[in-house]
Amino acid sequence: MDPVFDIDVERRADHPVVAHVFGAIDLLTVPALRLCVDGNLDAEQGLVVDLSQVDFLAAAGLTVLTDADRRAARDNRAWAVVASTRPVLRPLEVMGLVERLPTYETVPDAVAAVRAAVPG
Repeated sequence: MDPVFDIDVERRADHPVVAHVFGAIDLLTVPALRLCVDGNLDAEQGLVVDLSQVDFLAAAGLTVLTDADRRAARDNRAWAVVASTRPVLRPLEVMGLVERLPTYETVPDAVAAVRAAVPG
């Protein structure tokens, strides 16, 4: 795995799981991203994938995000993506995913949206 790539998963009571992703999302690191997203998408309070510290987003990473969106819709799960930097926004924009995915500029905005979408 890339030595500068990391995922820090934050779990707090009554809050969505927040996965802070650091570094490049490419063919070498996307399996770890998929494992993290797949393992946390069913969290009772929802999931926020924070890509604000990602400096490269390959097509394989976009696939993980679109797969997660399909699964969340199918299973009625709340989730969001934090995308605020050019290396992340540009691929999302080119593929038309900014409008399709639940995308927010900040972690607090994403957490608030996910909390509002979780029943209860």
